Amino acid sequence: MKKTGFGLLAALGMKMASAAIIGNAASQALVAEGDALGAHGKFQAAVDKYSAAAKADPAASAPLSALAALLYRLSTGAAPEGVPKLRQQSEGMAQAALDIDGKDPVALEVQRMLADAKGPPLHQANPEAAALLEAGEVLFAQRQHAQALEKYLKAAQADPATSTPLMFAGDCYYVQEKWAEAEQLFAQAVRLEPLNAQAWRYLADALGQQGKLSAAEAALLSGIAAQPSQLPTWTKLASLRAQQGAPLQPLQLVRKARSRIDTATGKGVVEVESGGPQSPDMTVWIALAVSEANHMVEQHQGKSTESAFAMQLAAWADAMRVADGLGAGEGGELTSPSLKAMRMLAQAGQLEPAILLLQYKEAYRADLERWKAEHPNGVKKFVDMYGLRP
Repeated sequence: MKKTGFGLLAALGMKMASAAIIGNAASQALVAEGDALGAHGKFQAAVDKYSAAAKADPAASAPLSALAALLYRLSTGAAPEGVPKLRQQSEGMAQAALDIDGKDPVALEVQRMLADAKGPPLHQANPEAAALLEAGEVLFAQRQHAQALEKYLKAAQADPATSTPLMFAGDCYYVQEKWAEAEQLFAQAVRLEPLNAQAWRYLADALGQQGKLSAAEAALLSGIAAQPSQLPTWTKLASLRAQQGAPLQPLQLVRKARSRIDTATGKGVVEVESGGPQSPDMTVWIALAVSEANHMVEQHQGKSTESAFAMQLAAWADAMRVADGLGAGEGGELTSPSLKAMRMLAQAGQLEPAILLLQYKEAYRADLERWKAEHPNGVKKFVDMYGLRP
């Protein structure tokens, strides 16, 4: 589907943002105007509206995350020399939104796309359906929900293989608080395309509004299985689990050393965060990066055909062996909670799901699908057992 300014926001879950994120009435109205302008391709005017919305309610994150999404969308069609600046601006706006509200779903999804733009293999709407979706998005931005619903349903007929029209149609009912009708359409969407993580999250919202909490949790777990890197799904699951007295602990993995290939020489390069004394934690981070670099070089030289996930799994296994050696010798124990958690998971033989679920990249898709086939209900078992989230 062709992404317009508003279409991107809709796909990111903006239509179901909480009142605290959306802001006061004046800010909401300006954001809606910006959405409509973006849908018509009037991007500078949309930017102006979002900026005005931010001034109308400085406590609202929605104007900033909407602007972040629009800047990201513009970067996907920009000339190569203009992409870095747009991506940097998008990242800055997303972070500013999260500084206001750390659960803002649009800002979280923008951050995910900046880190890993590729999405799950969903069917892209054909031109006729895409045009109807675009028309529906304009109407939705103008709060003409009945007319938008008509366009979305026509889009679903025009291309029965895409789940997006059903998801958007369900949202027309959702915003009118017609929870059962919304549930029905969201359920159709996930039956059609089980990898549509956003549709699973929308379904969970509709179920939750009806008090169907067990079904809502199951939908969220299915959404995580569809695309583990979508943080809004984890956030909703964490909220639901917290209400049940079983909160999830964020892994908060922050790399201190990274690896890359020098394209000029074909050699691996390890970049280490500067500042601070050498520590057991840094030793492990460096070990992880060095192992990654070695695997990259082997692949670059044609000596290895490992998948991206297999390389990452092997690198973490190497790093955890270094961590074990530090603990057994005089190197000292780890202090980072995230590294301690990864070491615990490694010792429990859980590195594979830990990477697939807590550090997911779309390049791991084939390995994720293999793991899910080998471990039915594996996502729930992992969450129940370890209580961790990205």
